[in-house]
Amino acid sequence: MDGASHVGVPESRLHGRQPEPRWITLADLGVIVAGVALLMTIPSRALGWPFYLSPPPLLFFVALGGLRLTVGFGLVLALVVLFRRGRYGGLVRPAEWLALLLASLGLLDVVPNLDEAVNAYYAAVGSTALDFGLARWLLSAPAAAGVAVVVAGLVLLWRRARDGSRIASALTVVAIVGGMFLWFWGPCEVARLQLPWLLVPGPPGDPSSWGWRAPVVFAVRDMVANGPTALTWGLAAAATVRAWRADVRGRVRARVWTELAAFADAVVVALLFTVLRPQAPGDLIWWVSWVVSVGLISWWITGRLGVGTIPPSARSSAA
Repeated sequence: MDGASHVGVPESRLHGRQPEPRWITLADLGVIVAGVALLMTIPSRALGWPFYLSPPPLLFFVALGGLRLTVGFGLVLALVVLFRRGRYGGLVRPAEWLALLLASLGLLDVVPNLDEAVNAYYAAVGSTALDFGLARWLLSAPAAAGVAVVVAGLVLLWRRARDGSRIASALTVVAIVGGMFLWFWGPCEVARLQLPWLLVPGPPGDPSSWGWRAPVVFAVRDMVANGPTALTWGLAAAATVRAWRADVRGRVRARVWTELAAFADAVVVALLFTVLRPQAPGDLIWWVSWVVSVGLISWWITGRLGVGTIPPSARSSAA
């Protein structure tokens, strides 16, 4: 996420490429229409509300529908980013990573999840002798290896995309979505399902007898379970804010509409997800503390990586 890639002299002038229009074009609208049509053909595997439970408030269904709609819009927006990178070249902007992350989440609803893959393995071999938890780790390993391969490919594509290669730029978008899809499907999912009980063992006995230790254990387990996914989103958000902050300091404030749309869509998704979480007052305090902690850690990591740093050439040109 090179936050300073478009600070200072525009990339189109540096590399002689056709300038990328800031606002939506007719071609963008055509991609959006095609993306919406494609989205409507993708079957959703999300389960409905269980019949044996009392229905939740109407607000829950409204928020759930809004969440699916905004995640789907992220997939449509990712297609626009792919089209623009293939037409104009250049690197994926930090804010556009948010749309690509949402697209990868939308694709997760299309394929079987990790547990369903384990059950399919059991059905294929006709035996359940392999421990279920171990089977999760084994099936997530190819996804982790795929993430490593994608990262290696991005390293090779990044320089060519930065130099203006349209093919490399488009392939970068595809690689990011594919890599994030594998990351969420495999490593993040197995971490959510397995790591809390491996790293945070509970006291002996029934949880009802743990006393004050019970909420502490559950809170730490929740932190461990959601840590990789939360940090992924935190890094993308922190990189966006740092890049925009560098734009203001470098006096380059023009942003492409896909950046603004991706950021707004991600904010709406975060708000709707917060509404859907069952929260008592104490849970809300924990949730806010957790989000703030992830944000601070992500801000520190992106700063150490140099995201949003203004290069000396941009400083001199801005002066």
